[in-house]
Amino acid sequence: NKTHTHTHTHTHTGNLYIEGDNLEVLKLLQKSYHGKIKMIYIDPPYNTGKDFVYKDNFRDNLKNYLEVTGQVGEEGQKLSTNSDSSGRYHSDWLNMMYPRLKLARNLLTKDGVIFISIDDNEQGNLKKICDEIFGENNFINIFVWQARTSKQNDTDISNNHEYILAYSKNRRQENRRLKSTNIDKWYTEKSFAYFPLPLDINKFENPDNDSRGIWKADPFDAPNIRPNLTYEIQNPNTGEIYLPPKGRCWRVEEKKYIEFFKDNRIIFGKDGKSRPQLKSFYEEKKLFGEVETTWWNGSEKGTATQGTKELMNLFYGEKFFDFPKPSKLLKDLIKLSVAKNSIILDFFSGSATTAHAVMQLNAEDGGNRKYIMVQLPEAYDEKSEAYKAGYKNICEIGKERIRRAGAKIKSDESLPIENREKLDIDFKVFKLDSSNIKEWDSKTEDLKQSLFDSMDNIKSDRTPLDVLYEIILKYGLELTVPIEEKENFYSIGGGTLLINLDKEINMNIIDSICEEYRNLLEIDEDFKTTVILRDSAFKNDVDKTNAMKKLEQVGIKEVRSI
Repeated sequence: NKTHTHTHTHTHTGNLYIEGDNLEVLKLLQKSYHGKIKMIYIDPPYNTGKDFVYKDNFRDNLKNYLEVTGQVGEEGQKLSTNSDSSGRYHSDWLNMMYPRLKLARNLLTKDGVIFISIDDNEQGNLKKICDEIFGENNFINIFVWQARTSKQNDTDISNNHEYILAYSKNRRQENRRLKSTNIDKWYTEKSFAYFPLPLDINKFENPDNDSRGIWKADPFDAPNIRPNLTYEIQNPNTGEIYLPPKGRCWRVEEKKYIEFFKDNRIIFGKDGKSRPQLKSFYEEKKLFGEVETTWWNGSEKGTATQGTKELMNLFYGEKFFDFPKPSKLLKDLIKLSVAKNSIILDFFSGSATTAHAVMQLNAEDGGNRKYIMVQLPEAYDEKSEAYKAGYKNICEIGKERIRRAGAKIKSDESLPIENREKLDIDFKVFKLDSSNIKEWDSKTEDLKQSLFDSMDNIKSDRTPLDVLYEIILKYGLELTVPIEEKENFYSIGGGTLLINLDKEINMNIIDSICEEYRNLLEIDEDFKTTVILRDSAFKNDVDKTNAMKKLEQVGIKEVRSI
């Protein structure tokens, strides 16, 4: 069993950066973050035959983790990538992705959504396993992103696009009818937690001086064929009869169409001689915003080249990372699906573009979104420019990018000052490691020594904070939970956990914990707490029994020892 240790910052930030194999990290987050992540974005290795170092066919997780991060195999040989000459080329990649996506789904909120960047190497295969894990009915769409605007002349056909697969945790199928002053709107409830894009007011006008304000003409036909939505519509100006286009139907039933017509909501083109169109009024439509399309133009969403330049600008022109996504792309994905107080997870963090985008968007709209970045600390080659500049692995680049981007956003005077003042640019760093608790060595030949070793069951190189965070995870609390250091104990989450990790416990410590609980009861008479103590800290069973009785007398029923 593994846990996180060695937190480097002790601020009250809600952001996390976790270094380690994301499979193990996702396992550890299952209890604390189950159903709490609103959006997941990942940019996994595209399986090009040279960018894939995750090795999951192992027996000893920690040993493998250290081998992978050290870039050596069991016998000390350099690890090979997933070569495209391998007979299991696609299977290896899918075996890497499948358990990670399975675990990731558990973390999504009921209306959560996942976006996955990919190219043609594995897009078809990824779609199949996502259909299995998330359900075909929860497939939202595939965005086609124009990653490059220039032509590649060294190939037969210039490949200028990549994909972003989108799935929801639970896609809603029902329609939602919102009551207006005199008519039902026909808008369909979004299939995932969709937050509308702002309307382009320039697309609206009012050529007929309609009292309801500016409007634009939308098609009156809709996808699919439905008998109750298929009927003849006559143009009153020309007498021409129209049916829905092939494979489509009208938006509403004939009775509703007649109401729309009488309410001056139907037009027949600018000259009155065309197919029926629906007047969509700005004031009514702004609640829902614009519908996004599946074609994501590089000029609007950013390109791969812009992503590279953006990162280079933060590092004074140095190119330390290949193929970073532009923050504009991530910012638009977040705007599409995430409320202003949600948690966003990226467990293939890379250069930490997602964290950058979260901070940028928060500064623009005053949001309080939080991020969790997870990245395997892949070592840089000693000959690389990144290594020479002092960055030994990818995580060092990601963390530094967040620091620099945060400082830049905070000082950007074009952004609202009230948003920048409250902007959370801090983050806590955790590193994956083995449990802080010693495991019993059942294979020992020296039983006596093993018994003595186990008396102090917390590893000697671990700090109290290391142990605290392991306890926090095991009790299902979030890693950003407030930790207050009192004189004799730690108060976690406003007193949800009261923990003492001293090697020796006396009654003064127990009295302090009892006093703290009495104070908590004054605020909330139904407050429940769990006390956690170090089992080896009691001198004898009598002291332990007396301590338990004292805690029980004030109403503390949950006492655990480690």
